[in-house]
Amino acid sequence: MKSWGELVFDGGTDVLRAVVQTLCDLPEPLRATRHCIGEDEVAQPIGDVAKFLSSLSSDRMGPLLRAKGAQYIVSAPGSERIECTCQFKTRGMPSIRAFIERMAALKPLFGFASAWDEYRHRNQLDVPLRLHRVQVFVGNNISKCVPGLYWLTLLPDSLAEEHGVPLPEVRQAALEHVALGGGQRLFRFHDHPGAWRERADELDGLCAALPGTFNIADLRARLVGVTEQKEFDAIADPWR
Repeated sequence: MKSWGELVFDGGTDVLRAVVQTLCDLPEPLRATRHCIGEDEVAQPIGDVAKFLSSLSSDRMGPLLRAKGAQYIVSAPGSERIECTCQFKTRGMPSIRAFIERMAALKPLFGFASAWDEYRHRNQLDVPLRLHRVQVFVGNNISKCVPGLYWLTLLPDSLAEEHGVPLPEVRQAALEHVALGGGQRLFRFHDHPGAWRERADELDGLCAALPGTFNIADLRARLVGVTEQKEFDAIADPWR
């Protein structure tokens, strides 16, 4: 896996269908053309997009969609949210950036794209307990905080205001800031996805300093010396 992305939208069947419609309308190689329910299933051609969309509902498990250069999982974990996770087979900036800008037209509540390793660095706990090792992703609940700052970060005015994130400080740290329609703001923090390590310490410090922004270092510090699953769960569960 070369690059990763996630987008969060308001819930509802209409939103779910709009997201899938957009994925099916993307240019190659990111256009979704096949679908299945599980990773192990053989993907079938989407065929008639309108008919496929009519079969989708936010109260059922969302589809796994495949393109030549990407894979998407569109899910509705609750009635209030639609989530789209993206696995890109490329780190090419133009195609992924164009994807993020295209999805911004649907007014996501938050979104980002990054190298897989940057996402793990920002949001994955890897803790050795007494009997086993635990690896979990944390900090992604946008009701609690902004999950982090990544190579490309789509941070709408509404979410920044909700969590008290000072946008002038975010703009100052970004290499590029583009104000998109509908209160959407796209920030770029690295020249390309693989350059994230060059600014990792700087962005870690920024996430720690900005109010309303998840900082995994605080959680890691609280887990120092923890060896039992029950104690780990008590500390980590509120952030899963």
